[in-house]
Formats: sequence, structure tokens, C-alpha cells
Amino acid sequence: MSNPTTWRILMVDDDTVTCDLVREYLEGESLVDPQDSVQVEALTEFRAALKALEEHRFDVLILDVRLQTRGETPEQEAGVAALDAIRQKRFIPVVFYTGLPHLVRHLQTPLVQVVEKTRDLPGLLEAVKSIFASRLPMVSRALLHHMEAVQRDYMWDFVAQNWEQLGDTSDRTALAYLLARRLAISLSGPGIRQLARELGDPAGAAAIEGHVHPMQYYIVPPVESAPLAGDLYQGTVSNKEGYWVLLTPSCDLVSGREKAEWVLFGHCVLLTEQAEYQNWNGSLPQPSNNARKALDGLLSNNRKDSQPERFHFLPGALSLPDLLVDFQQVEALSRTSMSNLKRLASLDSPFAEAMLSRFIRYFGRLGTPDLDLDVEVARLRSRISE
Repeated sequence: MSNPTTWRILMVDDDTVTCDLVREYLEGESLVDPQDSVQVEALTEFRAALKALEEHRFDVLILDVRLQTRGETPEQEAGVAALDAIRQKRFIPVVFYTGLPHLVRHLQTPLVQVVEKTRDLPGLLEAVKSIFASRLPMVSRALLHHMEAVQRDYMWDFVAQNWEQLGDTSDRTALAYLLARRLAISLSGPGIRQLARELGDPAGAAAIEGHVHPMQYYIVPPVESAPLAGDLYQGTVSNKEGYWVLLTPSCDLVSGREKAEWVLFGHCVLLTEQAEYQNWNGSLPQPSNNARKALDGLLSNNRKDSQPERFHFLPGALSLPDLLVDFQQVEALSRTSMSNLKRLASLDSPFAEAMLSRFIRYFGRLGTPDLDLDVEVARLRSRISE
């Protein structure tokens, strides 16, 4: 059984009566688990709230727009100014609880809710619950706790114990690299499984044991400003619309010393359009062993009985569909025309290298005539009879 969690909400409103009502109402509600509790801290000044966001952690911010209109910001720009100031301090979902909803309605997203005060407290509770239903507050908290634990243990158990050696180095940046690499490795398989357990998803933690989740294939959005081999794009190449993966080596695309005037793209076809998928889908809910085996062969990039090396499977994740890179559909595009394509994601290592290695094997293969086995077997038999 998981330990009860206290979810912290920051309320910012210059009306202390409203603050007291919101605090009393929300602290009596259950947002995620009946065992959990809610703690509401109320402030009457926006500047004080920004400082509190810097110094403390909160899961949701409830904010009155009118706070930004007192000689600081035009009323019609108040919501934008407030949200921009918050974003510069910290990521936190926001609920605008205001009598002027028209000033911030255009800012509304699943993580920026707008509630008119005339809806009263039930409407506010509904908006807060919708944010928690996204699971993002839980993911953010679990991730921060994980990173703090890794930093704590690494500093005490390694850095402090080896300071005589590490402290002598003139390269202080080396310590930052050591810690950054430790954090990166901790967020690989075991770290992700631990996060899944902390988020109350034991099935998800068990499902990825010894395997990878589809999302581990991708970096979304791409981190590097220059294009990289393995980047996934969407758009039109050679009058053909769809998804494309960049096959040109990354070293030819580095900004400032570009070598490639033309770049090579592999066309990605949709898995749902392939006969193996359609045969399997059409035989549900009890597909035959042959239909399942054919689909498994199409999806696996490592098995010996997988699809021919002409194809490479890229699993769907987020808004990306399930795709097959078709190395027989390769198109060249001028480097300057790449800006017309939408860059969606980068394939992470080692998945980018594996895809490129498969392309090289397929594209560089040498075909030879088949050996006449009847002649060869007859020759072997004649040797035995001699």
C-alpha cells in the first residue's frame, strides 16, 4: 500500500474571504486517492506568489487575473503577463479563478484551466480534478523525487567519499558531467520502472522489464538544433506526402560546416496499411497463429524471422503512428528545402544507429546467382561413391 500524499495548492487572490472559502472547501476534498490530503496556502500578492514558487513546491496554482491590473499591466493583457511570469519561475498547472474569464479564455488548455467565479466552488474543484486526471502533477513530483534521490546518494556515497581525488581536479565542470551522466543513466530502464511504481502503475513497471517502452525510441521534440540522422519528419518530398526519416549522416549536417547540399530521406509507410496488419486485424478477436506470427515478424527488428531488411519498424508513441521505414522508397531533397518539412522527433540512441545500420546493410548488399544445388549434391554423391 502506498503512503498517503499531501497535494499542495497555492491560491493567490487579494480577497481573503475567497481564499478562506477555497481553502476550507478544497482541503476537505479528495483529488486522487481517498487516503491523500490537500493543503491550500493562500497569498494576496502576486509578487509574493512568484517568490513562493521559487522557494517551495506546489502541485497546482489558483490565480485571480485582477491581481495584475493595478497599475502594472493593462487589464486585457493581465492573464498573458501573469502566465508568462509564472512560466519563467517554474512549471505548474494553473487555474484562473476569476470574475473576468474573457481576459484569459484564449489561454485555456488542459493544463491552464479557466473558471468563472460565478460557477462557485464546485466549478473550481472540477477544474482542479481535471488537472490531476492528466496525471502530470504525479509524474512531475515522482520525477523530481527520483532525481533528488539520485543526486543525494551520489553526492554522499561517491563524491563525498572520493573528494580527496575529485577535489584536486582543476576542471570543476567534470563534477557536473559526472552527476549529469549519473542522472541520465538512472532514468534508463530501472529508473523508468521505479517511476512507474511510484506512479502506482506496477503493471507498466513489469511490462517493460527487459524490454523498452515505445516512447524510449524518441526524443520529442528534438534537442539538437541541427538535423540528425534518424530524425523523423512530416511533409511532402518529391510530391509524396507522409512521414520521412533522415538517412544522411549527421556529420554532414552539422551547422557551420555542412557538407550535404542534398539529403536522403526514407519514406515511412503506415503499419495499418500493410497486409500483415490487416490480416491480423481482420481475424480478431481470435487471430490465427499464422496471422499473429506474420504481424510479429513485421514488428520485430531483431528477430531472425522478422521482416526483410527492406523495412524497419518504428513504434507509435504520443501522436506518432506505427510506421515502417521502407528502404526501397528513398528520396533526395535539397538541404534548403528541408525547412518545408515539420521536424517531429529524433530517434534516440541506439535506435537511430540500428535503423541506419539496417539501411546500410540493405542498400549495400551484393546479389549473386544462386548455386545450382542439384549439380552440387550430385557432385558430393559422386565423391562418396568413388
